[in-house]
This record gives sequence, structure tokens and C-alpha cells, in this order.
Amino acid sequence: MIDTHCHLDIIREQGQSIEETLEKSRIAGVDQLVQIGIDLPSSNEAVRISETYSTDALKISYSIGCHPTETHEFPNADQILDLAKSRMNDPKFAAIGEIGVDLYHDASTRSQQNDVLRKFLDFSSEYQLPVVIHSRDAFLDTYEALKEYKTKAFGVIHCFTYDYEAAKQFVDLGYYISFSGIVTFKSAVEIQEAAKKIPLESILIETDAPFLSPMPHRGKRNDSSHLPFVLEKMYSLRTEPNTEVEERIYKNSLKFTERKAYHHA
Repeated sequence: MIDTHCHLDIIREQGQSIEETLEKSRIAGVDQLVQIGIDLPSSNEAVRISETYSTDALKISYSIGCHPTETHEFPNADQILDLAKSRMNDPKFAAIGEIGVDLYHDASTRSQQNDVLRKFLDFSSEYQLPVVIHSRDAFLDTYEALKEYKTKAFGVIHCFTYDYEAAKQFVDLGYYISFSGIVTFKSAVEIQEAAKKIPLESILIETDAPFLSPMPHRGKRNDSSHLPFVLEKMYSLRTEPNTEVEERIYKNSLKFTERKAYHHA
């Protein structure tokens, strides 16, 4: 399994060492994870974590980004992109992100969020890097931005929280849909419907650890060792054999981490 989205630095801040997290994750069957950058400090830290802790047994890739709720980081957008430019020859540099639009926390910054999103989409288009898209209560803003860059930008809608129709529209633009522990929640009926119906070749899985622990660990600190619970939920939702579901999601995840465009597949 590949955890396509986690935050080892935040897990560490919450009291569990990176070494312990990686050991637990490896035992659980995770052989690669993507450490996500959300601002300039965490993007620099993502590079350092990858260089320090990546092994043959558990490879750590990373992303470099500017999270839409980190509005204080928006003036640093050019520095974050300079960092990304300097890492282009690093095979462990997997993606730009997370970037996107989040109107749940503060809708007053909507125009700023949209401007920064397009700045990063411009960069990813120029350098053909996948993007990790954060979208919360902002389907239309997100979709319209990605539609502008159709065939130029590609990547993943991380921690998907919309319905099947939204998922289908993102898939039609050439994006993977990534399902987190939320898909295991009983209340997540619309998300589960999306996981059932979209093409298997469009699906990734993630933890977004330390957030969003899947059942039966809901409410507790998450880490990549809980990824099997997300995969098992996918087994229950899909009609394909379990081995096919596992192999296809793994291949999708490899393509993503190796900077290969879904819509070019």
C-alpha cells in the first residue's frame, strides 16, 4: 500500500516519533508514503524528512505546497515555488500541494485563495507536476479553476468529501479521487457512493494522518498504519475482486508518486 497523503511532522508534534510511525506503517503493509507540505516551513521539512527517513523498505516521497487556510503564507508563495523549482531533479519530489480552496474555515479569503491556487497551477502546468488539491465547501471554485487548466494540470482531489456527481466531474478533468478514513464512517453515504461508482483506475487512498482516523479508530490520532482500514472499506464497496482493487489502487498510487499524468494514461 501507498499512503498518498500524510503529515509525519504533525504526528510528531502530537507525540509520536517519526521512527515509531514508520515502523508501525511498515508492519501494516505500507511501503511508501507522501509527506505533504502545507507552507514554506513544512515544505522544507518535507524535503528533510524524505532525505532523513526514506529507506528501501519504506520510501518517503514529498510534496511542496501552500494550503488554502494558511493565508499568512500567501506572501511566501514565490519562495515556496522557488523551493519546488530547486527540487525538480529529486525523484522523491512527487507533487505540488496541498493547494486549493477551503470556504469552510474562512470564506472572506476566497479571492486570495483562488489567486494562489492559479499561481500554483501555472507552475505545475509548466513543469508537468501533479497537484494535490484540497477542496472543502468549495466544489464550484475548485472545479472552475481546474477546468481552466484541463489537459495542462493533473493530480488528485485529496480527502474527497463531495458526492458522485462531483467525483465524476473531477475524473472527467483527469484527476484521481483519493479516499481517506472518512469513507469508513457510517454517515459518509455520498462519499461511499462515489467510491462505488467511479472507475477503479481513478482511485487513490490516503490517511491524511494524524487527522481523520478510520473506523474503528475514529477520534484517535491517525497514522499510516491505519491505511488497511481504508483499503478494506474499498473492498466492501467495489464489485471487483479484492486482489484487483488492491493492485489497481497500488498502480494508480505509483503513477501519481512518479509524476505520471492520470489523463495521459
